[in-house]
Amino acid sequence: MIRNEQAGISSEVADRPLRPLMAHVREPRGPRTIVIRHGSAWQSLAFLCLCLLLLGVVMLGHEAVRGLDRQNQEISSTMARFERRVQQLESGIPYDSRRRHLLLGMRDHILKANPRVSLGDAYRYAELALAASEKYPAVDPLLLLSIGIVESGYDPQAKSHADARGLYQIWPSTGRLLLRALGWSYEEGALYDPEKNTQAAALYLDILFSTYSDPQMVLAEYNGGPLNAGYFRAGVGQLAAETRSYVPRVLQLRERLKEEFDKGMDLQLGLTYRDVLREGKTLAGGAR
Repeated sequence: MIRNEQAGISSEVADRPLRPLMAHVREPRGPRTIVIRHGSAWQSLAFLCLCLLLLGVVMLGHEAVRGLDRQNQEISSTMARFERRVQQLESGIPYDSRRRHLLLGMRDHILKANPRVSLGDAYRYAELALAASEKYPAVDPLLLLSIGIVESGYDPQAKSHADARGLYQIWPSTGRLLLRALGWSYEEGALYDPEKNTQAAALYLDILFSTYSDPQMVLAEYNGGPLNAGYFRAGVGQLAAETRSYVPRVLQLRERLKEEFDKGMDLQLGLTYRDVLREGKTLAGGAR
């Protein structure tokens, strides 16, 4: 039975037509060509021109911004110069006017203190005092004027019994140090020179104001030396009688002068032009 079935299958397979083994293989076709497309030359050129154009626009924009910055800086600088000039014009004339008024007033008070001095010399002494006060900010010009009036009556040849000399009565021991500090050599008659005496007095006051905040102490030491200033601070009997009257006399005269000058102009002068930010100054020797 089985053998008959196998025989039937075999005959059935034998009856089927055989397909060619290569029937599933595709017939060969003709040769193929692979085409690679390239962009045309004008497209590349256009792209390059576009890049160059964009670069040029960026550079022009950058240069324009820089030009605007320079222009703004020039305008700002010009405006600053203009404002400074306006300020100079606004403040220069009043300042010159106030200075002129102060100078002439100081000259007149010197003439009152010493009627024997000539008009030209009185003006010169006032100019020296004002210039010295401008050189040393701690020195009030009216205080310097008051000291000159009280000390010597503005006699450049004045000499005290203690050998203090000149317009502001500087002792030789202190004057030697002061004049050397100012770049001058010390000679016997140097303190009788109005310019040297004025400069020495202003420098000495500037030194004292850097040491004391109280003008009374400044005047006490100026008049009698550091020991006398200590006596003045302590209020003891050893204080020299001259210093006891000298300090209030100078300050009262200075206050009276200020009131007189304020009637004619708005000076706004403080008791001292104290320069608190600078370092203190010292002078070897101590005494005037």
